Amino acid sequence: MQSQGAASAIMQPSLDTLTQALEVLRPERWKAPDAIKQETGSNIDSIHRDIQTTLPQLLATADAAPNSVSQLLLAYRNVEALYDVLLRVAQVANLAAPGQQSAAIDHARASLEDARRTLGDRLNSAALGQDQQVHRLQAALRAVPPPAAPVVCPTPAPVKKPRRRRKPVAKPAPKPATSTQQSNPQNGTSAAH
Repeated sequence: MQSQGAASAIMQPSLDTLTQALEVLRPERWKAPDAIKQETGSNIDSIHRDIQTTLPQLLATADAAPNSVSQLLLAYRNVEALYDVLLRVAQVANLAAPGQQSAAIDHARASLEDARRTLGDRLNSAALGQDQQVHRLQAALRAVPPPAAPVVCPTPAPVKKPRRRRKPVAKPAPKPATSTQQSNPQNGTSAAH
């Protein structure tokens, strides 16, 4: 079951009215130049294709995500394009079509215009809802106190091992100066070198 605000629920009655109106149109019998008749016939075919293939998929996607502005916007833009083409057909019908056909297409155009406006309002509501949600989330985010800065214990500076200084090698004590004469212990006399 579709909700009241669903895109397809908004559009379907006017699309049904439009389909019925298109079935009674006979542009080939209108009092208009052949080029206008052909263009109008081509526009009617385009409207049929859009109603039967493109628009149902867009509306179903919008129904699946009813608060998605992007999905509603895709459907809305398609309805806008459909309305523009229908407006051209209705203008030609008012000038060249018999009264019954002209009245049927005018009624379908007015119905589609109302549905288009309602879908636009639904799109606007979804956009406002998303804006409000963003503002609430931003306010909630600002209200959350920033996390306390983590207490970081300073790491002790690495202890430098004192360099072992090599003790200076003791220089051998200078030898006492020897006399030029050495004593000969055996004979008690000294000999010179």
